[in-house]
Amino acid sequence: MGITEIYQEYKKMQSYHISNFVPEIEKLTAVVITKNEEKNIAKCLNSLSFVDEIIVVDSGSTDKTLEIVKTYKDIVLIKTEWFGFVENKRIGINRATHDWILWIDADEEVPKELANEWITRIHQGTFHETGAIDFPRKTFFLGHWVKHSGWYPGKVIRFFHKKRAYLSDNILHEGVIPKTGYVVEHFQTDLLHYSYTSMYQYFDKMNKYGYAGAKEIARKKKIAFFPQILLQPIWTFFKFYILKKGFLDGRIGIIICMGAAFSNFIKYANYFFLKKYQYVDLNEKK
Repeated sequence: MGITEIYQEYKKMQSYHISNFVPEIEKLTAVVITKNEEKNIAKCLNSLSFVDEIIVVDSGSTDKTLEIVKTYKDIVLIKTEWFGFVENKRIGINRATHDWILWIDADEEVPKELANEWITRIHQGTFHETGAIDFPRKTFFLGHWVKHSGWYPGKVIRFFHKKRAYLSDNILHEGVIPKTGYVVEHFQTDLLHYSYTSMYQYFDKMNKYGYAGAKEIARKKKIAFFPQILLQPIWTFFKFYILKKGFLDGRIGIIICMGAAFSNFIKYANYFFLKKYQYVDLNEKK
């Protein structure tokens, strides 16, 4: 190789930019659905400083939620009616600029350690076959962090690639399902969940969960038998209090496990009585 050829190769190498050798950094959109979350929304949004885009989907807040949201710059605010947990999340996901989504509830907080896990991971290179990422969620309930009772570690998928995973259609306990060929990675840091602040709020929510559960039975056309109205609550309490070690959470554990049993009772009571005697249409939009 002559001097001319060597010089040409040298100039060619100079033309290469370092970006040709560095993998593209994945960007992230956070989607939050709200309604009357003035007590929680600031803590939630403050914890999302590491994301590239925040979308808030509000379904008719009448408190100061919207006022608080508007104090944050560059947040996309979508006002809509309530179509359900899944559909309202999909509204936000469909507006997302980026493929990677962080779905987070308004009463949840991303600690710095969990944010750092995401930041570290995206600098390690592309995700290739990863469709979603899960991590444990820890719940603060009536002044205590719940460590058992079926609530912890309770891993949840909240980071997901919208072209590689999708939201399930479940009315109750909606989740993310990776598409065929994609895997779930695992983070270690807890997502923090600041849940019910009163007994009334907890059992009111369990009542609503029970009604939603009845609608889910009707939607999926599951086979249900009348004895389940008694047997399912008993089994639910046993599972959460004994098998899931709810007794280690003390008095809080009893409350949580009784609430879960109550919710199951309400589910079958709604299904068998309200559907049979047509007191309510389980297919109505709520």
